[in-house]
Amino acid sequence: MWSLQFKRIPAKRGQVKRVTFNLDNNMYFETYSSEEYDRSQIDHAVYLRSYNRMTSEEFNKINVLLDLYKLYEMPVHKESFNNNYYRLK
Repeated sequence: MWSLQFKRIPAKRGQVKRVTFNLDNNMYFETYSSEEYDRSQIDHAVYLRSYNRMTSEEFNKINVLLDLYKLYEMPVHKESFNNNYYRLK
């Protein structure tokens, strides 16, 4: 497996940026196989909202449902209740 290191060279205005490769000091990193690690698309609400794949109304609905869960179903010690953040309006 080949891996290249990139060295960023700052360019002044009007200069062409160049990339150099250090082939004497190659580094490679092992990673998980596709059977061990799921590389499918992320469906996290914050991710979807940040890339405009979810409307503000959908995002707010998820937050309200989460807050209702935290408020009524999640066990929280009475002295820790004020440490929770709720977006309910």
